[in-house]
Amino acid sequence: MMKNRTTALRFWRTALAVASLLLVTRVFAAGGSDARQRKLVEMPMRVQTEGMTYDEYRQRQAELGSRLAGTMPARSLGAPLRVELTTDEINGVERAPRVSGTPLQIGLVKAATPRVDITGLVTGSADGGPRRGPGTVATPTGDGGYVWALAVTSSSAGALRVHIENMSLPAGAELFFYSRIGEAFGPYTGSGPNADGDFWTDTVFGIEGILQLHVAGPVTPADLQRISLSVTEVGIVLPRFAGNISPAAPASFCGDPVCLVDASCFKPPAIPNAVDQAKDAIAKMEWAQGNFIYTCTGGLISDNNPNLDNLVLTANHCINKNNSAQNIQFYWRFRTSSCNGACPSNASWPYKTMGSTVTVTGKKGDFTLLHLNMTPPAGSTLLGWTTTPVANTNGAMLYRISNPDFGPQVYSQHNVDTVVGTCGGWPRGGWIYSRDITGAIDGGSSGSPIMSASAQVVGQLSGTCGGSPSDPCASGPGEANATVDGAFAFYYPSVQPFINP
Repeated sequence: MMKNRTTALRFWRTALAVASLLLVTRVFAAGGSDARQRKLVEMPMRVQTEGMTYDEYRQRQAELGSRLAGTMPARSLGAPLRVELTTDEINGVERAPRVSGTPLQIGLVKAATPRVDITGLVTGSADGGPRRGPGTVATPTGDGGYVWALAVTSSSAGALRVHIENMSLPAGAELFFYSRIGEAFGPYTGSGPNADGDFWTDTVFGIEGILQLHVAGPVTPADLQRISLSVTEVGIVLPRFAGNISPAAPASFCGDPVCLVDASCFKPPAIPNAVDQAKDAIAKMEWAQGNFIYTCTGGLISDNNPNLDNLVLTANHCINKNNSAQNIQFYWRFRTSSCNGACPSNASWPYKTMGSTVTVTGKKGDFTLLHLNMTPPAGSTLLGWTTTPVANTNGAMLYRISNPDFGPQVYSQHNVDTVVGTCGGWPRGGWIYSRDITGAIDGGSSGSPIMSASAQVVGQLSGTCGGSPSDPCASGPGEANATVDGAFAFYYPSVQPFINP
């Protein structure tokens, strides 16, 4: 799934993108006839054809999961690594105050106790007991190779992921993380995806995940002794945010506040065609940082760079360092299948990719541009963008798709408000102030792009400003709050070298 474009494809893509930019670059006056002239630069939305389809993705998951389950040692589940949360820890996340301008906490990171350290494998019987430590016993396979597995469980989990450190695997050795309910990820090879032996696995939903190490045969004892890895932490997403394994339809839309509305209920002609297509640009994001698991929203953005693509725009207050960006799990097109339909299942529904790097980030304008490690789904929308300044255009209509509360996509429409007061650190011009006209935002919506009717990005969500910032239903006209987005036109000079060099 990693990008590996041909030179010819890059050439034609660049040529088309340049042609598009030439068509939409123009000069406008910033005031009267003698006002200084400024250049407006735009790029249109487009649809990406590369990547796997959803059906191909699900087929790969099913085949990999079946293969791993078929080679799992018989008794490898007998002595799991158990990591539990206390009631106080759970309440601390679920009842935490929602502070505007911060990512939403949805889980915790707990130390693996006891820590699991593998420093070499030795051959053993086929009973597959998950013994670990120096001389960890591996089970022989029919092809002359070996397998070792360890179950990781938490009765208080809605989802699990594992922090691996000090990994060093020889050629032919592969580590996987999967669940018995259908998700399977890997292989993680060598020194891991970051080439430093330190990484987080993908997330699997439910109360159990299985780490499984395969060493392809033929293999020598020396090869087995070269294997090392440590399981040091477990990330646990709480059931309140992960949802049930089986889809369910609660009384309110997937447990969201009543003012939030299902994005699947809004289609043309009720909304612009381009905004409807923008749903295929949006991902909910989940990552481990410090003692917690967080979520925000991001959106794919188009570029004119032959050497850099698969870019996602989100907020600086969500992600601004590579050690967090590297372990982001992106959930693409996570939405209901019909208007106010059953909530999608995290365990089997979404197309997920793992990992990114920070291309550029800035506190002024609250933006981060991420470069994905993996290609998003085939048919994904890449949002356009424009340097048109809208922060001082009262009444300008703007649109948003976001994933609040680690749930399915919601839709909101906003009108720019140039009269409402501003919050310290978020001056108008560098930020766009608006009122919610349809729908709303909530914790986890942070970073979601706000766009024009042509699905051209003009900013991304910073948060709420006003007298009741923790109330997601109080940002309409005349109400206590305003919705605030970092302004793309303001920080464009910082991202221009990467999206339009």
